[in-house]
Amino acid sequence: MAKVRKVEALPVLGVLPLRVTERKGTKKRMARIRVKCGCCDEFVDIEHEKGTCDDPRTEMIGINGVNGTKGQWRKILLPLLK
Repeated sequence: MAKVRKVEALPVLGVLPLRVTERKGTKKRMARIRVKCGCCDEFVDIEHEKGTCDDPRTEMIGINGVNGTKGQWRKILLPLLK
């Protein structure tokens, strides 16, 4: 069973830390990171699969069942994080 790690934010009144669990990939399952809310059981699953050695651009990421390449997700999420 994966260990739960808490992601603390800046001290803001009423904001609870996110709970993160990680699962290693196997032959049948992709590696996964699950991020849960600090106050309820809502979660986001982020699955990832490394690309082949020949073409690292094939590295795939799926967020709640929506699959795309690492580059596609980078174009969507980086502007939000800057």
